[in-house]
Parts: sequence; structure tokens; C-alpha cells
Amino acid sequence: MKTYCHAPWVPEALLPILDVAYNFWWTTDRQARWFFDRISNGLFDQVDGNPVKLLRLMGETALREIAANPEFVRNALEIRERMRAELEAGGRFTLHPTRAGVGEGFLELAPRAAYFSAEFGIHESLPIYSGGLGVLAGDHVRSAGDIDLPFVGVGLLYRQGYFHQSFSLDNWQQEDFRPHGFHDLPIKLVVEDDGTPITVAVNLGDREVRARIWVAQVGRSSLLLLDTYRRSNWREDREITARLYDADRERRLLQEILLGIGGVRALTRLGVAPHRFHMNEGHSAFLVLERAADLRKQRDLSFEEARAALAPSHVFTTHTPVPAGHERFDVSLMDRYFGGQLERLGLDRDAFLALGRKPEGGSDHEFEMTALAIRFSESINGVSELHGAVAREQWRSMWPGRPVDQVPIGHVTNGVHAAGWTGGAMDSLFARHLAPDWARRVCDRELWERIEAVPDRDLWDARNLQRAHLVDVARRAAQAQLIARNVDRDTLVKKISRLDPDALTIGFARRFATYKRADLFMRHVERLAALVSDSRRPVQFIFAGKAHPADEGGKKLLQRVIELSLDDRFVGRILVLEDYDMGLARALVQGCDVWLNTPRPPKEASGTSGMKACCNGALTVSTRDGWWVEGFDGRNGWQIGQGHDSELDEHTLDEQDADSLIEILEREVVPLFFERGPDGMPSPWLARVRASIRGIVPFFNTTRMVREYADRYYGV
Repeated sequence: MKTYCHAPWVPEALLPILDVAYNFWWTTDRQARWFFDRISNGLFDQVDGNPVKLLRLMGETALREIAANPEFVRNALEIRERMRAELEAGGRFTLHPTRAGVGEGFLELAPRAAYFSAEFGIHESLPIYSGGLGVLAGDHVRSAGDIDLPFVGVGLLYRQGYFHQSFSLDNWQQEDFRPHGFHDLPIKLVVEDDGTPITVAVNLGDREVRARIWVAQVGRSSLLLLDTYRRSNWREDREITARLYDADRERRLLQEILLGIGGVRALTRLGVAPHRFHMNEGHSAFLVLERAADLRKQRDLSFEEARAALAPSHVFTTHTPVPAGHERFDVSLMDRYFGGQLERLGLDRDAFLALGRKPEGGSDHEFEMTALAIRFSESINGVSELHGAVAREQWRSMWPGRPVDQVPIGHVTNGVHAAGWTGGAMDSLFARHLAPDWARRVCDRELWERIEAVPDRDLWDARNLQRAHLVDVARRAAQAQLIARNVDRDTLVKKISRLDPDALTIGFARRFATYKRADLFMRHVERLAALVSDSRRPVQFIFAGKAHPADEGGKKLLQRVIELSLDDRFVGRILVLEDYDMGLARALVQGCDVWLNTPRPPKEASGTSGMKACCNGALTVSTRDGWWVEGFDGRNGWQIGQGHDSELDEHTLDEQDADSLIEILEREVVPLFFERGPDGMPSPWLARVRASIRGIVPFFNTTRMVREYADRYYGV
């Protein structure tokens, strides 16, 4: 077995950079990104930073000119050799002979963990993610490779991915699904030695579907992706992997069958035998049924014996306290696609359907994926300390008679891949004042104590550079979306010119779900108008995010924020950018001074966008929910309201939190930002920035998070 890609043609002298293009290692290497940008004269941004598509579009003439330049050739070779040296250097774990990401090494892995997720946010050039869950999964994959953990990710390759977003003339979200050419993506097809694509078969009721296997290299880690867009499949089955989180419930079920059952079969087909199967949310929980059926056949066991034998090898991470976030399927669909599998499982219909029901409070008409995953997993966790407690209460009925404090659901607090989310100016600052290899030592608290010695001027200059870059990105994005709406020139100029690179910039970017309360800052409109109209202390808000296509409440929430941004009092001071993706997310978390987080406690399991902003010197203003319960220490940001301990009804809680937010902005955040000393420095503000970096970065990162999973759950 080997991998194959229809790679773009490049001259022989540039072959080293083609190797780099097919490993997402380049996304965290500044010189590699600079190389692709420099040779393309701006085209790199237009192709979403996709080096494979870039090289294909540049064409033979341009590439020959580049290959004739000794400096470019030398740079290409240096970048490739640095990548190889880093991938071969090894990290904490050295359990496998051939490291993933080097040659065909992924086929020889004996990974400690196979990590299943419905979405992976590796980079915007691989658009198979929608939001926080996928971005966390992508950072998990990256950090596993960073520490050389024997690890493989398993997901689906969506031909259309998640939707592109635009706003109509009545400010309503519109969704546009666009197909992606797989051969333009930085991925490779897994094939036999003769070049024939390797496939796996999955039974879907009365028919069989076959899926190809693709591999994305992410540093040392490998990510296996399945797709059904094959001519030999029925036309309807080719569409199984068309859209992420398809609104059609039957197709959604088929996706999850393919992810769980097909994913296990793909690993088996490639000879990859993980020690642990990690389910990132319940979407992949059908994998436990496939493994149970296989074990029953191999050892002649009962279903319950197989379940008990497999439970120690299953890890399940739940990500949401919100009931709607837990996947459920109507039993009629389950009958259609699993009725023929009951004999293989050794179960009758009632026993099978009981696997997906809570002992108390469950529906007889639905099959719940979280319940299935819990029944088969010895290791179960939430994603923050608070969420662990909420999950124990939420799922206590799965262990009848146990006190809630004995429910076996722990927690591993989420983190972010700091090197991937830190902007260029702050990266340079850390390299100069902390250590050149700060990213490899991200968990070293002693290292981060050195931030106290960084001069105010250096820290402030880095912040100003990244804020200015965000304003430039926002201006260009706003101009493009306003021109598309045919606005008049005066409105265009007014809206864009008021964006100020020196203004206090407050960011809010995440999924537009109603419980996240993106409109909380709007509850006191007159006070908000006064806040943004003070020319001596300019303040601006930048919003971005998508509502799920089926979430009418989320769309209405987004519409209200857009309409406020068009009010004459707020034009150019509140900006809502469309088509939120990882590229825009990087600009926002790197450039904002304040990161706003307003979920209604305790409905935010963790949240990670604020962690990314903290890596860049932003300060958090958040309700006491998710990760902020652990992160806030009174000196590194601000806390809105009473938090999860409140016993108020939702309306009263919203009103009190809105009061708290506007008070914090008026009396603390804005005055502190504009308090300047004789040297022009906002020293008290920068003292808080240092406290935020020093206290948050060394813990809220995925290096610590993945090591914790490895130590506690992966059996390493």
C-alpha cells in the first residue's frame, strides 16, 4: 500500500517545496508561509492559503521563472530540510518505528489512539469543519504530532464541506454549498501498489456503499478521511459525504454509520491497530457496534461479554450540556439500517434500541448516540472542570442509584495549539524575550514568567501591529461584502474609513447559537452608542460567525446584530463580517484587544476562542462559564455576572448579565485601555495582558491537553 496524489507539475528544482505543500506542517512555519506568499504575488490568499492549488494555478511559465531564481531554490530546499529535521527529531513518545508524516510511515503505525471526529479544523484550505468542535479536533491532531504520540485521526472528506455564508438585503443569512476538487487539496489517496484506490465497504440496509480512504499529513500525525463520491456507488450514496452536518436526518445517520463503522474498517484494512478508540462527541459511536460484532465473531462471545471486554479501550468525550447538541435518530431509521445487523450483534430489536436510551427521561422513539457511547466506554470526560460536573448531573441516570459525585465522568479541560494561533508579531516577541523555542516549551510556567520583564514598548508595539493587521483584513472583507450588496459609495467609505487601527477593538466570533447571546451587548443601546461615539476613546466591535442552516433562532440573532451595525450611530463602529472561517478567526484572535464571551451559564462546555486570543495578548470579558471558571483569577480579564451558581430565571439572568457587561465596559475596560503614562504607554492595561499570558497560555494549550489524555486515558 502507498499514497497517491495528482500533484501539480513543478520543475525539478522546486520538488522540495512540493513535499512541504503536502504536509500541513507548513501552516505553523512562518518561513514556509512567506515562501508561498512571495512566489505568488498575492494569489496565495485568494486560494485560501492552499499551496497545492496555488502551484497548480501558477502554471509552467511562472514556475520555471521561480526555479531559475537561485534564492527561491535555496529557500525551498532549506524549508523542506527543516521540516524533515523537525519531523524526525521525535518528542516525548517513541513507541513506533516509523513516524507518521514521514514518507509512508502512517501505514506502519501501531498508534496508542485513533481519534474519531465528524469534523477536523486543520486549516481553511481543508474545509471539513464548521466551528469549535472541529478546530479543537484539528489542534488535538497537531499537538499529538508535536509530542510524537503514536496517533491517527479518522474523519470524513466532505465534497462541499460546510456552507459559505453571505447576508441578503434583509440581513438574513444565506447558505451556499460549493464542491471542492479533491485533487486540489493537500491530501493523498491511499492506493494499492498497482495504483488501485483502496476502499472499504459498509452495508446500508439493502445495499452496500464503498468509500475511498484519503490521508492528510499534519506534522507527524496522520488524518484518515473517507469519501463515498465514487462512480460505482448509487447516485444518492455519493452524496453521503457531500455536506458536513447535513440537515437531512437520514443522510446524517448514514454519515455517522460511515464514520463509525467505516472508520473502524478503514483502520483494519490498512493494518492499523489502535490501543484506544477516542470518540470526539457521539457522532462516531457506531464504531463500538462494529468492534463488538468483530470480537463476538473472533472469540465466540455474547454481546455483553464483548461490550465488557471492549469498554477499557474506548474513550468518550462529550462536548455540550445543551440537549439539542446530543445526536438522536428516530427508531424507524434505526430499524431500516440496523435491522439486518441484529443477528451479527447477537441482539433482538428491543435490546439493541435500549443501547441508545437513558434509563430515565429518554424517549422510546429515539436512539441517542451519547447513551450508546457511554455504555461502551470506561473512560468518559467533559471538556472543562465545570462541564465535568454538569455532565455528571446530566447523565447520572446512566448509573442508577449512584450519588452524582460517584458518576464516572471526569474532565480534561480543552486547550489550543498556541503556535498555530499566535500572530507573527507576538511570536517574534516571545522568541526574543522568552525563548526561540517557546512553542516547544509552551507548558513551562517558568518560561512564561519571563513575560514580566518584557518592556512595555515592545509588548505594545506587537499588539499595535496585530491590531492594524486585523483592521486591514476587516476593511478588505467589509469592502468586498458591501460591494456585493451594491451599497452606495458614501456608505461604503463611511463604513470602512471609520475602522481605526488605534481603537479599542472588541471581538466576538463563534457559532451564532441563541444560548451564546451574541446580542447581550445590545441590551443598553443608548449607553452603547455613547461608548462608541467618544472620539477621544474610540471603541469598535467586530463580529463574525455562522448559524446552523436549520437554526432559525440563531439566524434571527445574527440578523439583529447586523441591523444594529447598520444604525447610523454604529456604522463603522460595529462590523459584522460574513463567511467566518479559520483564516478570519486567526486575524480576529490575533488582532482584538478584548475577547467577548457571553454564553448563558452553564451551557458553554468550554469554549476555546478566548484561549487563542489570550495567546496574542487580548484580555477576556466573559460570563463565569466553561473554561473561564478555571482561567479567571481577578487580574487577567473580567467576569460578567454571577455565573453558573445563579438560581435566576433566564430572563432575569440575561438582564443582570447585560447590566454587568455594560458596566464593565464603561467603568473598567475602556478607561483602563486609554489610561496612558507620560511615555504614552497603557502600563496598567499591559500589566493585565502580562497576567493573562503568564497565567493562561502554559495551561490552556493542547500540548498539556493531549498529554493528559495520553497519561489518563490512552494507556501511555
